[in-house]
Amino acid sequence: MRRDYIDTDYNPKDTDLTCEFHIEPSAGVNFEEAATHMAGESSIDSWTEIVTLSPELAARLKPHIFYVDEKAQTVRVAYSEELFELGSVPQVLSAVAGNILSMKIVDNLRLQDVSFPKSMLQEFKGPKFGLPGIRKLVNVQYRPLIGSIVKPKVGLNSEKHAEVAYNSFVGGCDLVKDDENLTNQKFNSFEKRAELTLKLAEKAESETGERKMYLCNITASTCKEMISRMNILKDLGASYAMIDIVPVGWTALQTLREESEDSGLVLHAHRCMHSAYTRNPRHGISMVVVAKLCRLIGLDQIHIGTIVGKMHGEKNEVLILRDMCALDKIPADESQHVLFQDWEGLKPMFPVASGGLAPTMIPNLYSIFGKEVIMQFGGGIHAHPMGTAAGATACRQALEASIDGVSLQEYAKSHKELEVALGKWLEK
Repeated sequence: MRRDYIDTDYNPKDTDLTCEFHIEPSAGVNFEEAATHMAGESSIDSWTEIVTLSPELAARLKPHIFYVDEKAQTVRVAYSEELFELGSVPQVLSAVAGNILSMKIVDNLRLQDVSFPKSMLQEFKGPKFGLPGIRKLVNVQYRPLIGSIVKPKVGLNSEKHAEVAYNSFVGGCDLVKDDENLTNQKFNSFEKRAELTLKLAEKAESETGERKMYLCNITASTCKEMISRMNILKDLGASYAMIDIVPVGWTALQTLREESEDSGLVLHAHRCMHSAYTRNPRHGISMVVVAKLCRLIGLDQIHIGTIVGKMHGEKNEVLILRDMCALDKIPADESQHVLFQDWEGLKPMFPVASGGLAPTMIPNLYSIFGKEVIMQFGGGIHAHPMGTAAGATACRQALEASIDGVSLQEYAKSHKELEVALGKWLEK
């Protein structure tokens, strides 16, 4: 057992990758022993003394547990950059979130945050468009963007899907996306859906004088197929592609980001399945880490939660995720398990609030997020009593009222679509 891994006098170097972990030792194991095993297993050590370890190399590569708070069950570990293949997210995760999560010596272990050194950041391009590039593309600078998800999520044929998207566009949506489990089904094939929906997006642009973006889901069984779908979208004149980031995996995301250099498509990150390892506050990996890895790789926008909608996500976590997306430098926050991160010029991602939203929630959303957010509505648009176009219009009206500081009730007096939305969704 190499207890010299614990070194609270150690000051992490600029070249170190640092991690914060939550650790709950198993019965009969003290906290420092569990922390030492974890740090060793994630780097140069094994479960027993090994004779093949070079003392010189061990001294250079050993991890440093530089912060220990047994009461809070928290440690921070600094790892030498030499331990990592700097341009490989899969290899980094294999180390700091790999076998250590399966060790018997801990009952629970959670990777709370990772701070990447400059040497690693330089191996990645970051977002090609990001928040500023998307605003330029959509030609909207002063307000949040309004998006929609075609509903029902599966069950529509290609023609009906395109029609629902068109009604969303002409009603006022800037973006319309596929839902996470719509890819290339028999009743709604990828290529036909993309062609029809993009044509109607172009029609909506000519009718409204606004840019309209369709986010078609390219998620597939292989990188080869996803690249093929990306190229189909490019040939059809699309500006966006959507990816289910957790199901496809980190290698696929890095590959698709490389391909986006040529395709020129904005990459939208749908985070479905993330709760399989982010929701348990005592074990797994935090959503903060997922979001940071997406910015590192170079996705352009990502779902972060809503606070007021249907999905799990505490207010503090959602606001931290917003900052992870949008700020150039992330200040350390010990109370929220956040490490300092200087993004060294990597562009910000556009945060997306999505999940169970209705037009009546827009004042709260605007108060929470300000203008730098994409507000995305599904049932909150398509279940409007006057139809999809009216639902989208109600969202734009609610946003206009919020920006102008006018109550929805007052604004609704002269805006029928919003009035009807209030009648359906406003809590009595």
